[in-house]
Amino acid sequence: MKTKVNEISIKYQGNFKVSQAPKITSSASAAELLFDAWDKDRIGLQECFKVMLLNNSNKVKGIFEVSTGGITGTLVDVRILFAVILKSLSTSIILAHYAK
Repeated sequence: MKTKVNEISIKYQGNFKVSQAPKITSSASAAELLFDAWDKDRIGLQECFKVMLLNNSNKVKGIFEVSTGGITGTLVDVRILFAVILKSLSTSIILAHYAK
């Protein structure tokens, strides 16, 4: 008898090659890329927590929005955070929290 379980997956959106991915060389380059990924219409209204996923060469594999909260805070479910990090096979991460 085989037991069936659900497979968890993450999805990459976009169609660029890894060789064309931006490389993080400093905190300023990471901040610039993260700021570009934020919704400018909500940036002053809601707190948000994101993770930038990097490969061994510090090239950006993607940015995942872990949680969006309210005016005064946001909660991060570490199970979701670690699931995304592990499933993406990232070797480095940058955590980002925006609060007004």
